[in-house]
Amino acid sequence: MEPLQDISPVSVRVLTPADAEAYRSVRLRALHEKPPAFGSLPETEPDLSKTAARLAESNDRFFGAFQSAQLIGIIRLPRHSAPNEKHRAYLAGLYVLPRFRRHGCGRALVREALSWAVKTPGIRRINLTVVTQQEAAIGLYQSLGFHTYGTEQETFSRDGQFYDEYLMTLELNSANLEPAS
Repeated sequence: MEPLQDISPVSVRVLTPADAEAYRSVRLRALHEKPPAFGSLPETEPDLSKTAARLAESNDRFFGAFQSAQLIGIIRLPRHSAPNEKHRAYLAGLYVLPRFRRHGCGRALVREALSWAVKTPGIRRINLTVVTQQEAAIGLYQSLGFHTYGTEQETFSRDGQFYDEYLMTLELNSANLEPAS
C-alpha cells in the first residue's frame, strides 16, 4: 500500500454533532455512488438537525477520518440497546472518498471502531453486512479477522438490480482483543 502523497497525515476520531454538516455531505456522496454499497437512498437521509442528533446518540459511535480539517471517510458502530443484545455491536456505513482509497483510511476507521468496542465493557461480538460485489471491503474485513457466516439474498434493490450481502462477524475474545495491524 503506497502512502498518501502530498497530504498531511490522516487522523481518526469520534464524530460529534459539530461534525454533522461534514458527515452528512460525505454520507450523501456515499449514497450516490454505484454500485451501491448501502441500502439507504439519498432522499431518505436525515436532515442536518437529525444528523446532529444521531451523532449525539449514546448507543451509536460515528467515526471520521480526517486529512487536515477535511472529513475523508466515515464509519459507524451502533451497539444494540436491548439488555439481552448489548453484547453485540455492528459496523455500518464505511465509506472513504475516492481520492483517499487504497491508502489505509478504511483500515484506520475500522480499527478505531474495533478499538472502541474492545474498550467498551460487555461487547463480545461485532457483526456487519457487505454487498457481495464490494471485494475491497470484504478483503479489508477478512484481513481484520471477520469471517462470513452467511449470505442474505436480494437484500435490497436499486435501479431494477438486486444486491446480495454477506453476513460477517468478529468475536472479541482474549485471542483477538487487540486486532492485528
